[in-house]
Amino acid sequence: MKYLNNYIVFAVLILSQLSLFTSCKDENTVSELIRLDRTAIQIKEGSEDVLKIESGSAGYQFAFSTEGYATAEYRDNVVHIRGLKFGKVVLTITDSEGHRATVYVVVVSSVLNSDAQRFVWDGTIELNKANDWGLTVHENSVAVTNAMEGKQFVLSWDGILSVGVKENATLQILSSKEGVETQKIELAGMEILQIQDNLCSIVFSTATQTGEIVFQK
Repeated sequence: MKYLNNYIVFAVLILSQLSLFTSCKDENTVSELIRLDRTAIQIKEGSEDVLKIESGSAGYQFAFSTEGYATAEYRDNVVHIRGLKFGKVVLTITDSEGHRATVYVVVVSSVLNSDAQRFVWDGTIELNKANDWGLTVHENSVAVTNAMEGKQFVLSWDGILSVGVKENATLQILSSKEGVETQKIELAGMEILQIQDNLCSIVFSTATQTGEIVFQK
């Protein structure tokens, strides 16, 4: 009987060790959910930008909600996304563990369809007509203001007023009316397309909306 009891105790110890080993092994192999460095990205037609995957289980596959607007390829530890034609699509990224993440891809035109001076966001404001709207231009911001209505749009970015993609761009919508709070919109992207004959063209976007401004410097 004594030997039987010892055997049982020994068997329990072995099973406990196996359970502990299995538990530790499972903890060490827990897969990570896909985490991206942003939820929306703006790309110009014919251009490329990169999306960083901050965590995931590799073996990534890509699928667009509609084909033909953009392409995606994983290389050098980042996702290279190329814009093909104007439009908005959703990119779904799936890893080897079946985890998924989505990002909005906004493809903007490489050239705006008109040189008319304007600000476009929830409608069009003409900037070269007597309509109470004024323009203020700085090295890293542009403000479109209507003093009569007490309303102002301020587009700002890191860096200077030069052609190219701008980082950390925001659009603020301010009002002097009582009870109306300032809106600060973090943009998916912003690019100064061209500065020619002192005419500047800028396009910017969120995941669901695209804006543009053309003005004389």
